[in-house]
Amino acid sequence: MSSENAIGIVETRGVVALSAGVEAMIKTADVRCVAIERVTSGYLAAAVRGSLAAVRQAVAAGEAAIRQQGELRSSQVYPKPDPATAALLDAPEAARIREVMAALRGDG
Repeated sequence: MSSENAIGIVETRGVVALSAGVEAMIKTADVRCVAIERVTSGYLAAAVRGSLAAVRQAVAAGEAAIRQQGELRSSQVYPKPDPATAALLDAPEAARIREVMAALRGDG
């Protein structure tokens, strides 16, 4: 995916809250969830990519869903990430997460 796409990241405490946030993000806007990472014990982060407008809308929806289910630790939208930064989401670990998510959706 092109580094010209915006990146949105939400960080939360707990799997339930993160699941609600990710679901809200991908259902609300035309974005792809490209990474889910454990930050530290109990804290997780998810990243989405898409157009700037879609990422902003998705992150706002994810924040609202996370607040309903648990604790939003932080969120951020990167409108034009540096190619080196964007490449971090294209690492083998992120690719494996995308494969698992596609299998769960029935795409793969």
